[in-house]
Amino acid sequence: MTTATPHNTHKPTLAVVSSFVRTEKPVSCGWENPEPITPSGSDSAKYPIHALPGIVGAAVREVVEIVKCPPALAANSALSVLAVAGQGIANVQAHISLKPSPLSLYLLSIGTSGERKTTADKHFSDVLDTWAFRKQQDIEPNLIKSRAAVTVWKAEVEGIKQAIIQAGRKGENTRELQERMELAEATQPKALHTPDMVFEDSTPESIAFDLAHKWASAGILSDEAGVVFGGHGMKADNITKNLAVLNKLWEGGSLSIKRRGDGGSFNVRNVRLSAGLAVQPSIIQNFYETNGDIARGSGFAARFLLAYPESTQGGRFLTLDEITTQHPKKSLNLFYAKLHDVLERQYTNAQGGTLENLPTLQLSPAAQQAWLNYYNGVESELKAGGDMEHYRDIASKSADNAARIAGLFHLFNDGDALDTINGATMEAATQLAAWHLYEARRFFSEIAVPTDLSNAIKLDSWLIQYCRNNHTDHVGKRETRQLAPNRLRNSQELDKALEELEGLSRIRIMTEGRKEFIEVNPALLGG
Repeated sequence: MTTATPHNTHKPTLAVVSSFVRTEKPVSCGWENPEPITPSGSDSAKYPIHALPGIVGAAVREVVEIVKCPPALAANSALSVLAVAGQGIANVQAHISLKPSPLSLYLLSIGTSGERKTTADKHFSDVLDTWAFRKQQDIEPNLIKSRAAVTVWKAEVEGIKQAIIQAGRKGENTRELQERMELAEATQPKALHTPDMVFEDSTPESIAFDLAHKWASAGILSDEAGVVFGGHGMKADNITKNLAVLNKLWEGGSLSIKRRGDGGSFNVRNVRLSAGLAVQPSIIQNFYETNGDIARGSGFAARFLLAYPESTQGGRFLTLDEITTQHPKKSLNLFYAKLHDVLERQYTNAQGGTLENLPTLQLSPAAQQAWLNYYNGVESELKAGGDMEHYRDIASKSADNAARIAGLFHLFNDGDALDTINGATMEAATQLAAWHLYEARRFFSEIAVPTDLSNAIKLDSWLIQYCRNNHTDHVGKRETRQLAPNRLRNSQELDKALEELEGLSRIRIMTEGRKEFIEVNPALLGG
């Protein structure tokens, strides 16, 4: 095979993602040392559990002691419950030029089966169901009266409507009936709203409907996370619309949802939604391989506080005391009592069906400085060569999330909605926001890689395996297009992947007459 000039020698943008060190075989003459294509495997930084203040921190530490799960998983469980309760109490404003933000949080925990995330969740989230059930029992007599009043009113309206129809057919004057209808419409009884706060597998549209018609504050709390990362709602024809709904609910914004057929359109205003999701690595990886461009481009991924901690499996040993003595759960009981108080405050705000005119938490001067330092610190890492250069979309919501966390900590540590958030609370919140930001960076650099890089990785693996199986160092480009993984049989996708690999000195494109060959760096083939 004769040689020719390589087509391309530049280093592509995605090559910057490739930052880990992998030992390759010595390079052959005429080749540069191949650069790695897959990012480095880095350990999760230690979760800053010390930053969780007061009742919240004590309860999380107690759950970690009981369940022996990674601290980040227990903390995400606690924060999701805090958000579901606290989002109905107040908003928070960190920047005078920005509109107030809800105290809603979207949290995502990634872990393999057996990490005990479900067990940790139950220690925190069961209280939501218990409180809602008891509240429904308390108001059941009034609920019966409310339903009866609505039934009577509907019958009255239907009677007037039928009378109008009959009068119209007879050519009679309907003015008196119209006045009766106007009076009936003006005296429509208000439905009594009852707390229904936890969703597990509903679609985003049905969640929006329930928030608008049942209870105005809720959370998607699921250890399967199919509602967001799988199922019918996230198929290609639905995903853009459904991510837009979830994005808007995170913002506390208004929605107008049009339904086909006789399903009826509806508006959603002044409601709040949080999420506490757990998902296995393979599921979330598949989601981002398929939908990564949409999820990141829409800002959906940036809204999540992500945790992908090291497993505790293999070190969760029990003591004799633990299997013979019931844990007193002192800290959890204090947490439950405080959560009950916050939920009662939410009930006062939401029983009318919406969360209008919530007070806005302001920052003290010290908290403003702490938030400003964090905001500017994140901004500085967006520059070329900065930690977040390739994750600017992910970093864009981090300071907002820090303010939301601070607002929740403030409320759960006996802060009043009229008090300002202090500096220590904001410092704690920024520590957590920073940890989650770097977890997201680690995740998106190691697992949820961009489509172009994913294609290059697949092609790299296929080329190496092909050459080894066939005892060669090259393969025709036409054969590659015919035999490579399906996604790479598209000429445009194949060319982009080849460009990436050539920029990393892993292959070079050679020609012999009119035929093009892909030559693999011998260092990758073991010779």
